[in-house]
Amino acid sequence: MDRLLEQADELRRSGQYDKALSLYEQVLAEQPELVMGWSGLAHTVMNQGEFELALQHFQRAAALAPQEQRVVYDIAMLHTMLGDYDKARPLFSRVVEIDPKSKAGTEAQKQLSYY
Repeated sequence: MDRLLEQADELRRSGQYDKALSLYEQVLAEQPELVMGWSGLAHTVMNQGEFELALQHFQRAAALAPQEQRVVYDIAMLHTMLGDYDKARPLFSRVVEIDPKSKAGTEAQKQLSYY
């Protein structure tokens, strides 16, 4: 199953969203608790313009792993893309709380400086 997730990620990164979507769905049918599966699926549908669906998938990933910093950061960035800064701001703060010295923590601090 790890190989399928890797393939889905590769397809997503190369812009083959329909193929990636199919693989993510297959992976998640077998492992519905796989955080990175939900996150990858969220990125895929987001790249297809399905922002509300992407938010749902990111939130599912965050519910499975509330301390997964990158997922929280991705949710905050999606809110920023949608212009909902009031929802993004506390999420960026949470990313910083989780680990301020990580790459995501540094990026979140930068985002917070804009508000």
